[in-house]
Amino acid sequence: MDHTWVTDCSELRYGVNNEQRVRLSAIKDLYDHRIVSWAIASTETAELVSKTLDLALQQVSGAKPKIVHSDQGSSYTSGSYNLKLASLGITHSMSRPGIPGDNSPMESFWSHMKEEFFAFEQAYSQEELALQISRCIDWYNNKRRQETLNGMTPNEYGCHAVKESA
Repeated sequence: MDHTWVTDCSELRYGVNNEQRVRLSAIKDLYDHRIVSWAIASTETAELVSKTLDLALQQVSGAKPKIVHSDQGSSYTSGSYNLKLASLGITHSMSRPGIPGDNSPMESFWSHMKEEFFAFEQAYSQEELALQISRCIDWYNNKRRQETLNGMTPNEYGCHAVKESA
């Protein structure tokens, strides 16, 4: 677990006519597919993706991945984000330009989130949207069974792996 993480940002809309928007940044562990951390902001910035990384490191009690993979968005290619990764001894892997499939595990999460959860939810404020995101990630990590995880949820799979290695 925690060997390779993938990260990306996606836009979510809220408001009466979905006229408001935020950028959701998330980090996913490739081993058990769990969403390790997330954060929202009005725009995608190096500060947002750095905050998401800091939250992820807090969630795993300081354990850090060897690799963090992202696309080549400006927030991920920023000097401050790359200095942060380097100072932590984390290798930054990036998708090839124009090849979103390189980050398909994160794209898969966005698809499941939007098609299986947010298609049935409507938020009227940013606070309500943040609560819905929290519920969605809880659903994904604790209730959504995945064929590639032997029918387990991400957290079940991670707990199973810990028991197997003990």
